[in-house]
Amino acid sequence: MKQIRLHGRFGQPFAEIAKKIGNYALEKGHRVQVFNAFAAVRPSAPTFAVVRIDDEEITERSTSEVNPDIVIVLDNSLFAVGNVLKGIKPQGTVLALGVDKSILGDKEGIEFKQLDSYFNDNPSDVGGNIINALKDLAVVS
Repeated sequence: MKQIRLHGRFGQPFAEIAKKIGNYALEKGHRVQVFNAFAAVRPSAPTFAVVRIDDEEITERSTSEVNPDIVIVLDNSLFAVGNVLKGIKPQGTVLALGVDKSILGDKEGIEFKQLDSYFNDNPSDVGGNIINALKDLAVVS
């Protein structure tokens, strides 16, 4: 099972992107779960969504004990104010815009993929661009 956690701020389209990833994986024949974290609703509050993708039935139901293979950060200021890497699997991957691997600090074994190049042709299709990055990582095919 592949687990993806998307971090953003309330008001950003991270939940819609999670649904778009889930729908794409469903179209490809995978089993999918998409959960939004529930938190205080205030503008720009940090929050997240979780996507699980597998070829088998997914029985896990928690968003609090997620060990993601991939962490997608939509707001880079979240690296400084929260632990967006919490629970990431060894050899996990972080995807983010506008920063480089140095943002991870001394975290060893974690891969970093800069998303900037995926937004050159169509910057407004955030979900589609992230799906393209996930296809390149062979998460969804």
